Amino acid sequence: MTPAVAAGVLGAGAALATGTLRIPCWFHALTGLDCPFCGGSRMLGALLHGDVPAALSDNAFALVVLLPLTAVTLVAAVRWEAGRARRWWPAGAGGTRLTLALAGLAIIWWLVRNLPFAPFTDLSAYA
Repeated sequence: MTPAVAAGVLGAGAALATGTLRIPCWFHALTGLDCPFCGGSRMLGALLHGDVPAALSDNAFALVVLLPLTAVTLVAAVRWEAGRARRWWPAGAGGTRLTLALAGLAIIWWLVRNLPFAPFTDLSAYA
């Protein structure tokens, strides 16, 4: 199951990054504001071209938090399926704290990136 999921994630990421598959953001279409994931496809495309400053500019949260989290989750799922781990997400209070921390980071990023006076959210100016 995990190899199929990993292949699907990699295939979808490649399709999004190359522009073959485009998924419009309904939140941006309705409000004109960016959601925490807006620019994620462009970030993947820039990363595939080796342009890290552009990737940071497109969506720093996706690059710094979501991409590593996806990789760690896929590795943990493979270990779990291979019988080398008891679970692929921390259980109990640790898992709850991690989930709440990730949700909190996403909400903070969502708010900060839509502030009209936050020039630091466009990191291409600093490259």
